[in-house]
Amino acid sequence: MKKVLIIEDDGPLCWLLKKIMHNKYDVIIMNNGMEAWSWLSDGNTPDVIISDVEMPSLDGIELLENLNNSGLFKNIPVIMLSGDENPEKRKRSIELGAFNYILKPFEPQLLLVEVGRAIASKKLNV
Repeated sequence: MKKVLIIEDDGPLCWLLKKIMHNKYDVIIMNNGMEAWSWLSDGNTPDVIISDVEMPSLDGIELLENLNNSGLFKNIPVIMLSGDENPEKRKRSIELGAFNYILKPFEPQLLLVEVGRAIASKKLNV
């Protein structure tokens, strides 16, 4: 089963994301970018990352920068989730290689489609 790493500091949203995806994916939840980075550094590699943009201790954009600077993780597709329509954050995320930038609230089925597309894109880039 493909692994989806969700990095989100909102508990109810974590619950919802897990509920949406648990039948199709192995879902791992981390509450902030630093926790996720530590998990990745322990040798774990998900097939796709869904990350909130605004989080304490290593936000989504800083996480993207770290992923890009690492040889091991730069090819993992990242879908950014944000409640902030700030065009600069969206632009920066895309410049850093985010697969997509989805605004909250989001359509659950659309997110599932994007996760599938992200995983398929990873296969094409191997």
